[in-house]
Parts: sequence; C-alpha cells; structure tokens
Amino acid sequence: MGDNPRASFFAFGPHRLYPVARILTRDGLTVQIGSRAFDMLVALVERQGEVVSRRELMNFAWPGLTVEDSNVRVQIAHLRREIHCGENGERYVVSVAGRGYSFVASAEWREMVDDEDSSTAPPRVQDMPPYGPALPARLAKPIGREENLVELVQMIGERRFVTVVGAGGVGKTTLVVLAAQELKQFDRVHFVDLSLAETSEMILQRIAVAMGLEAEPDIRSRLVDKSHSCLTLLIVDNCEHLLDEVAQLIGPLLQKAPKLHIVATSREAFRLPGETVYLLKPLAVPPPASSLSALQTRTWPAVRLFIDRAIDGGYQDEIDDERADLIAALCRRLDGNPLAIELVASRTGAYGLERVSELLDNQMAMCWRGSRYAPLRQQNVQSMLDWSYACLSETDQIALRRLSIFTCEFSLDAALAVAGGDGIEDVQLIGAVGNLVDKFLLVFQAERGPALFKLPGITRMYAANKLTSSGERGCIDKRHAAYERRVNSISGFGEGGLREDAARASVAP
Repeated sequence: MGDNPRASFFAFGPHRLYPVARILTRDGLTVQIGSRAFDMLVALVERQGEVVSRRELMNFAWPGLTVEDSNVRVQIAHLRREIHCGENGERYVVSVAGRGYSFVASAEWREMVDDEDSSTAPPRVQDMPPYGPALPARLAKPIGREENLVELVQMIGERRFVTVVGAGGVGKTTLVVLAAQELKQFDRVHFVDLSLAETSEMILQRIAVAMGLEAEPDIRSRLVDKSHSCLTLLIVDNCEHLLDEVAQLIGPLLQKAPKLHIVATSREAFRLPGETVYLLKPLAVPPPASSLSALQTRTWPAVRLFIDRAIDGGYQDEIDDERADLIAALCRRLDGNPLAIELVASRTGAYGLERVSELLDNQMAMCWRGSRYAPLRQQNVQSMLDWSYACLSETDQIALRRLSIFTCEFSLDAALAVAGGDGIEDVQLIGAVGNLVDKFLLVFQAERGPALFKLPGITRMYAANKLTSSGERGCIDKRHAAYERRVNSISGFGEGGLREDAARASVAP
C-alpha cells in the first residue's frame, strides 16, 4: 500500500486541487484555469494565510522570465472568477495593497493511497470536456443588429481576415456566431474561445481540439493541411489579452491555407496586413433633450432592448411618455451598451424604473447578475470591467482612474494638467489616452471643434470607484479644482479655456 501522490489533493470549499496531476475540480467537475493561474493557485494554497508577493508569483508562473505586473493581475483576476471567489460568501484569494496576494480560506491537505476508492482520484486528462463546441447553439437575433448582421455576413464572405472590434458587452461574440450560422458556403466552421488561453501553445492546443486534431509537435503544419482541402471558417473569440500571440499564428495560417477564412473578436484591432476591421458600435440611443412620445422612443434600438428585457424580468407597468423618457435617459447613461442595458433592465420588475435609476449611481448596480450561462466575465458589469482593467498596463490603469474626475468631455491639455505627474510623464499619459481609446474605455468626440475625450458612463463609474480605493482622489480633486480656477481666470479665452467651455457646452443634461 504505497502513497498515490497524483490522487493527493488540497480541499477547500467545493474544490479539490491536485498539484501533481495539475487538475482543479469544483463539485467533481474539472475547472479549466490555464497553467499560469494553476501555478499561482498552488503557490497561494501551499502558503495559505501568508502574503505572496507579485514577484514570487511571477517566479512560480514564469520561471526564468521577466514579465510585467499586469500579467499577474490578469491571471489573478481570471483565477478569482473561475473559482467563484466572492460569490455566495466564498472568499479565497484577496489582494494585500502594496504587498501581493493571500489565500485566506482553509485548505486541507489529504494524502490518498493506491487502494482507496477510485472516486477520490483526479479525472484523467482525456476525460476532460473539450474547450468548446464547433459552434455555439443557434441564437436569437439581437435587437437592433439587423444591419450589422447583413454587413458582417457579406464582409466575411468577401474577406479572409475580419476582426470584429468593440467595447466589452457590446455583443461581438453573439454577432459573429449569428453571421457564421448564416454563411452556407463554408464546408467547415470551427469556434475557439481564447478567454482562458495564456500562451501560443495554449492557443494552438485549443484550435487543434476545435478542429479535431491531436496535439503533436508539428501541429502548425497539420492545421494548414486541415484547412487546405476545403473552404474553412475559423472563429477565434476573445483575443484582446493575446493580440501578439494570435497575430503570430494568423499570418502564417492565412498565407499557407488559401481556403481558410478567419474571424476574430477583440476589444482592439491586430493591425495586421490584410486585416479588415468591423467596428461594432453601441446601440443607438435617443438624443438628450428630445421631446419624443413613447411610440417614437421605442424606435431606438437601445430602448427596444431595455423594454424587452424589462418585460422578461417581470416589469408590467405601462410605458407612457414619462416612463419612456426615463428609459431613454437610462440607456444614455449606459452608453447603449447591450450587456449593461440587459442587466439593468432585468431589475426593473423588482425595483421599479425610478429606483433602478437611483441605484445606478452606486456600486450595487455594477454587481447585478445576468444570465447564469454567460461567461463569468460577462455575468455582471463589474466582472466585464474587471477583465478590461486587468488587461491594462499599470500606467493605463492610473490614467483611467484619474481621468474619471472629469464628469464631461475634456481636452488633452486638461488631461495632462489633472492626470499627469507623480511619476507619469506627459508622453506616457498621451500614450495611455491613445491606448484607452483603442480599447474603447475612452471615447474620442469626433465632432467639429477642439479635440475632446469622454469616459463612457459605466466606465467612469467603475474608474471613479478605483480612484477612491487607490487613495488618490483627494489629490486629483485638488488638481481638477486648480485647473478649473485657472481656466475660469482667463474668462474662456485661450486654448485651454475654449476647450473647457466646449466641454461644458456639450454636456448632456
């Protein structure tokens, strides 16, 4: 009777962590978290109750390599989501400001032996579920996306490499799946979700599984061979955290497999030769200060979606002109983002329109849960923005937090005056502003006049909470007030003053 190290595990909550077998289960089902996140979890559990620094976690997950702190944040955020940290009172991994992370739950080590019940053994790798189906089940056509669907279907048929780009929650995956279901000319369609992938090898592995190939040393050649004989559509979903790695794979595949078409979804374009970007914008909302009847308001896609989801959620009151106007205002505050609209609208049956509007101003609305079948990063607005925030560099995170002090449009001069300094050079802040625009976390106002920027409403609310928790709010408040005094002192004349006046004039009531 010898020890069986592969079957020995840590038990915490409904989870079992098998360090030797490199398997994590929850309620007996395998949890796919990726190799980096798995290494970090083992390190944290083995030192439960202690603070493990970011540098130590880097050494566990990327031995011998130098990586940015943002990689650790991304992996920890992903790990927390997958082990349901913070849900139903379950607390496992917490951050310790300025020091690192700590596993705060009790994890019991259990030694197993060879002749014990086989039910205690970890699942075999070959028994694990595949990374995803060939194509998700057929979906209902989303409200307000009829034109987008027609355009995308045509574009995919004509172009070999299309990237659907847009903000989180805007409906990129849904639109791509619907387009693929409309395209009949392809002999094969393969769907690959990269949200859990972390390396080039994991990308290849997931694509190979989706295409029915075994992982092998010459897998790249096999992928080309598989795509060479017939017209193939490959959908790679959720690429924003792996742009460079996916780009290195896409180029050679397209060159060597002329019958292969690739559609990617990302919050940022790859900027590769031959790439066609399809920009998926938020749903259209009624303009502010418009005198529209309830019937006229319903013609706007964002309002139609809100009313449809509100009724699904139990809302039964008649939508008169006054209530329609309130719904339009809510849709504007939610920036026409379909995911945010659905989550908020689903609560109107329980809270009522007026109360939902009030609750939207606090953190509670950020955590309202949506479909239980949605990916964890899209089950509430908080998770959606956590994913985006964790993918940012430290400089971009600081810029996003500080720019939340602006309640309306602002100029680049205003951003430099208020959000710069404290270790961030002007050139770094300018670069950060560009990065945030590219990732749809900051909107460039393209109207005539001075160049202005604006944080979308839900993003600003999230970033403002981050600013408060960072301890910087007092300092940024003072800078903002000083900037406004300086602008006011020149009575609206001069470049900075004109831009600030333009910002104030364009604020929606």
